[in-house]
Order: sequence, then structure tokens, then C-alpha cells
Amino acid sequence: MKWTSARPWVGTVIRLFLGAVWIWASLSKISSPRQFTQTVRAYDATPEWLSKAIGYGLPVLELSVGILLVLGVAVRLAALLSGVLFLVFLIGLIQAAARDIKLECGCFGGGGSTGGSTSYTLDILRDIGLLVLAAYLVVWWHTRISVDEYLARNDHVEAPSAKRMRSDQGRRKYNALLEQRRAAARTRELWLNGSLLILVMLIALIGVGVQSGRAKIEGSLTASHATVADGVVFGKKAAATVDTYEDFQCPICLDFEKSAGKTLDSLVRSNHAQLRVHMISILDSSSNGNRYSSRAANAGLCASDVSVDTFVAFHNLLYGTINGKQVQPAEGSNGRSNKLLELYGQKAGITGAKLTTFYTCVQKETHKALVQAITERASEKGINATPTVLVNGKSVTASLAAVKKAIAAADAKGPAPVPSKTPVPSKTPAVTPTTAPATTAPKSTGSSAPTTSTSKAPAPKTSAPKTSTPKAAASSG
Repeated sequence: MKWTSARPWVGTVIRLFLGAVWIWASLSKISSPRQFTQTVRAYDATPEWLSKAIGYGLPVLELSVGILLVLGVAVRLAALLSGVLFLVFLIGLIQAAARDIKLECGCFGGGGSTGGSTSYTLDILRDIGLLVLAAYLVVWWHTRISVDEYLARNDHVEAPSAKRMRSDQGRRKYNALLEQRRAAARTRELWLNGSLLILVMLIALIGVGVQSGRAKIEGSLTASHATVADGVVFGKKAAATVDTYEDFQCPICLDFEKSAGKTLDSLVRSNHAQLRVHMISILDSSSNGNRYSSRAANAGLCASDVSVDTFVAFHNLLYGTINGKQVQPAEGSNGRSNKLLELYGQKAGITGAKLTTFYTCVQKETHKALVQAITERASEKGINATPTVLVNGKSVTASLAAVKKAIAAADAKGPAPVPSKTPVPSKTPAVTPTTAPATTAPKSTGSSAPTTSTSKAPAPKTSAPKTSTPKAAASSG
């Protein structure tokens, strides 16, 4: 009898607790639909259409379930939905752990890939505990201080006196009334749960549409030397096209730049590779809320407005040191301020009126929308971790040895033609790039051998610029 009396009150505590959990989880994600969708993609377990449906619709569904539980209406239905969601979350966490995908679960906002250590044990144990609580409400769904309790206030049937229960007629009347009330309760529960389930699904579908609209990127997507598709392109077209996806807050990106940055620059300048740098922002949560990841990426694009070489200098500086101190802030610490980003632009060589324009670009986050678009495009392509390196579209390990090997393999198959401003005479073979800067052939003047001129690509460190000789001229000698 004690357990029978206590059970509804235990259920009440569980119901209110689960309702609060759902509302908290929803509100922490519903304000950033695009970021949460990127978190869903980081699990690498769903196709793009389903990732968007989850990213836009799940927070709305969580809010609906939380409200049902707090109000205590259709408790069993809400508990069943909770159990299904907790089970799906568990599967997602377990598969991520089994595949060694490093991410934060994003259960209460934020989330996505992380460069730090990852442990799913607490997340898995938490979801198992919540699943058990949901199962309790499925079995014992009658609770106190609830809409369900109010609706069931007339379901109770008072037992007749002992004298009437001793007669067949008395027992029949009592059992008939009892069954009548039970049937009415079942019908009410069926209609209420069915109606609310349809309503919750409709709200979730409407939420998908609303959140999809809120996730749209608004603002200019143009920059002088950067695009959504290619980021900042450094160097001429070459046999090897290297795409790097980096985050200025990412410590593993820092390690990669320390080991491979100078070599990559050299390979680009010698026309062995073309580098396309995609600066994305997925680690804003790692800088105590001051959005260093996004602001630094914006500042990099502001530097690219001056020139590609200025962007390269600024990029290398943000992964470098000043007076022996690392420029990149540690994860979990305050990100660098805009004033410091402006100072880094000056140290990268921006002067005069261009420096003033750079300051304005940093302060107003002129390229905020472009950073968001580059990040979203990378997420849609399945790139959810930094650094990610592609050589001619194929993923390679972010290490100096792996990148050099991939570039060498691409070069061995033959470099792509070096673009020329004017057509090369049909009888003249194309110029093959060497370690010296590429050359272009001007219009033919009628002479049997064309004249060569050095390109604008920076020359290797030699006493004088070198030019390559077309094969036709060499063979004619």
C-alpha cells in the first residue's frame, strides 16, 4: 500500500525532471539551427536530407515533448517518444565511439568535432539513465499535479458496501460501472494521445520549415580574393591542387602548420602545387564565448582583400609566435581581441589606407556571412574536423610526409598546363613547369623561336630570377 501511494509521486518527480531536461536541451539548440545541423553531420551517420531534418526539427520536437511532460498531458505518449529519442541518441554515441569519431555530443548545444580528447562514457551512461526514467513513466504513467490526473477525476468508482458486494446483483452493477469507466478512460486516452501525436508531428514539420529559413546565410558572400567554393587560392594552377580546411582556434591545425606550412609554401611558389585555403569556424565554443574562430577567419579574409600574399603572411602569423608567445589562444581560454587581430594585420605588412580598410573589415566582420558559407559548404561535403587535407579531391592524412607524397604522385602524372594570357602558337609545345617559376609565351612576332618572360609567381631564393626554356627552342638548337 505504501508503494501504491508513493508511485504517483515518484512518477511526478521523474516527469518534471525529464520535462526540464527536454526544454533545456531544446532551448540550447533552437537558436542556432545551422550550427546544430553541422553537429548532426559530424556524427557521419545520416544522409544530407536527414541531417537537415534532424538539425531543424529535433529541437522543436524536444520542446514539444518537454512541454507535454511538464504539463502532465499524454504522459505515456511523451514517455514513449522520450524513450525512442534516448535510444537513437545512444546508438549515435555508441557508433561514434566505435568509429573513434572525435566530437562533443551537442546534446545541450554546441557540439561537433573537437581536437581535444574525447570520452563518451558519461554521455552514454547519462542517456541510459534517462532511458530508464522514461521506461518508468511508460509503465506507471499516472502522476500527480497533472492534466491527466485532472481529466481522470471522474474515473474513480467507489466500491459498494460489503452487504451489496455479497449479492450477485450488487457485484454485477459494480463491475459494469467499473468497466464502463475503464472503457471511457481508454477511449479518452486513445483520442487524446492520437490527437496530440498528430499535433506534435505537425509542429515538428512546421519547425523544420521555420528553422530552415532561420538557417539561411544573410550577407555578402563576395571578397576580392576568396570564394565560397575555393576559399583563398594561393599559386598558379598545377598538377596537384591541395585543399586545406582549417580553423584558427584548432590546435591540431597549429601542429600541421608547424610541420608542413613552410614546405607547402615552397611547393606552391615553385608551381608544384596550388593551395586552396578554406578557413572555417567550428570551434567558437572553445574561446569562452567570444567567437574567436569566426572572428579570426573573418580577419583572414579581410587580409586576403589586400592580396593573396598578405593573406598567406597573416595566416602564417596566426599560427606563429610573437616575442616567443604563441599567437593561437589555448582551447578554453579567451580568444584574441579584434584589437590584436588588427595588430596582426599590421605585422603582416598591411599599411596606409589598406590598413584602415582592414581595421574596418575586422571590426564590422564584413566577411561574417562568407565565413559561415565556407563552413556550411565544408559541412555539407562531410568535412567536420580540422585540419582536413585533400589533394586533387582525395583525402590524405594531415602530415608533411603524406601531403608531399600525394603532391609528388600528382606531379609524376604530368602537371596541368600553366595558364597563359595569350594563345601559344600551335607548333610550339606547352611549357613544362620545373622548380623554377613558370613562364608564359607572348604573341608570336614571326620569329621561329618564341620569347619567354617570367611570371608573377615569386622566384626561388637565387641570385637572379630564372626562366624556363620551351622544349621547341631547346630542340631547335
